[in-house]
Amino acid sequence: MMDFIGRIATPVGKKMLMGITGLGFCGFLVVHLAGNFTLFQGAEAFAEYTEKLHSLGFLLQLSEFVLLLMALAHVLTGVVLALENLQARPERYQVTARHGGRTLGSSTMIYTGLLTLAFIVLHLIGFKFSPPSGASRYPVVVETFSRLTYVGAYLLGILAISFHVSHGFWSAFQSLGANGEGSTPFLMRCATWLAVGVGIGFGSIPLVFFLL
Repeated sequence: MMDFIGRIATPVGKKMLMGITGLGFCGFLVVHLAGNFTLFQGAEAFAEYTEKLHSLGFLLQLSEFVLLLMALAHVLTGVVLALENLQARPERYQVTARHGGRTLGSSTMIYTGLLTLAFIVLHLIGFKFSPPSGASRYPVVVETFSRLTYVGAYLLGILAISFHVSHGFWSAFQSLGANGEGSTPFLMRCATWLAVGVGIGFGSIPLVFFLL
């Protein structure tokens, strides 16, 4: 156990932990989006989906606990790595132009990460913990997305997640050793498509409910 902790504490170990937890959340985003699409089928379909989800009982609770641990590990490790990078390079670059493969997604990871964290907290408060136990969440979704301020905040959060994923997805594989000349361009394209899919998919939900 101590040997495992020692390996995780190394710079390489931290990046691997970030990669594993990040890929886990990418998988969660895809599954969560697929479930949320039942909102477009109406209240009955969404209620049926949530009932099936909650019928999992212990498995659902275990999944939520694992997601919580992954979130804590990802956030804390990200903060530690960011602080270590600042200590290793305390002075900011004077040149703001991107070069050496840097992208908007990679250069804003710390900011999009913080925005994503804030979005997740507000999202959980608004949709998971606010409705009374056993109450349908469909009316909550309809009412919430009728407010322009919340729709704007939601879209900002989704935009942050999309930019975070656009770099984080392929970077996670790179941290786990998939950094060959052939695999990296492919993974970067996959990351772009995933980011676009997440942005359009999740972003369409508040827009449709607000406009219709």
